Amino acid sequence: MFSEQLNRKDSVEKFVALYDLHWGYERKNGHKVPLHDSKALAVALAFIEDFKPDHIILGGDVLDCSCISHHNKGKPGAVEGFRLLGDAAEMREAVIKPLDALKTKSLTYIVGNHEDWLTDLVEQVPALDGIVDVRSVLKLGKKWKVVPQGESTRLGKLVFVHGDQIKGGEHSAKWATVAFEGNVRFGHHHTFQAYTKTSALDTTGHTGIAVPCLCRKNPNYGGGSPNRWMQGFLWGYVGEGGTFNDYVSVIINGQATINGKVYKG
Repeated sequence: MFSEQLNRKDSVEKFVALYDLHWGYERKNGHKVPLHDSKALAVALAFIEDFKPDHIILGGDVLDCSCISHHNKGKPGAVEGFRLLGDAAEMREAVIKPLDALKTKSLTYIVGNHEDWLTDLVEQVPALDGIVDVRSVLKLGKKWKVVPQGESTRLGKLVFVHGDQIKGGEHSAKWATVAFEGNVRFGHHHTFQAYTKTSALDTTGHTGIAVPCLCRKNPNYGGGSPNRWMQGFLWGYVGEGGTFNDYVSVIINGQATINGKVYKG
């Protein structure tokens, strides 16, 4: 009986969640510089190639869309020479195509507040409806599930959101865990936090994790001020009944060590 239990393998599926790549550019000291970090992205993609996940989640603000942002309205110098479709084409080559080539069960794209600027543009110019949206500009195939901004998607007992609806300041992981009353994973805050809460009535416990970003940590709008930003991504396993184990891998200077292997961007 004991040997039978040892030999039995429960059904376990693997997943990876990437947040806040912010593929795009900004004008800094008169020069066009990337907001995304290609080295951090390369680390994540190299791990994905090895890990071979069943499910991949892009958690929002993957395409920056700053060239159509309301923050840059009336500031033509800030976006001179920048093109939305150019950024989208680059991101498709760097991110979407490699993920499309994998043998996965599901691909999910959660619309973040930055991609939602596409919706703002359509509201200003209704004739762009159906032309300017995440699925269209990134040419996402039918395999991709697109989750609207502010909504969530589930994988087992895990809930994934972009995170712009999560408050709490420097205690965002706590706020998310209490507010969602579940196991929530989110980005948007560009930091790494974890919080746990177990009720006397529900001893399974709940966890909230703020997943680090994959963008540069010193954008121009930050003014060089210190922040809590970190680079990294989330990966893990979901078992029968929705049980899970997941982990955050932090990327430092384009390098991460995961399961004893060093990944370099």
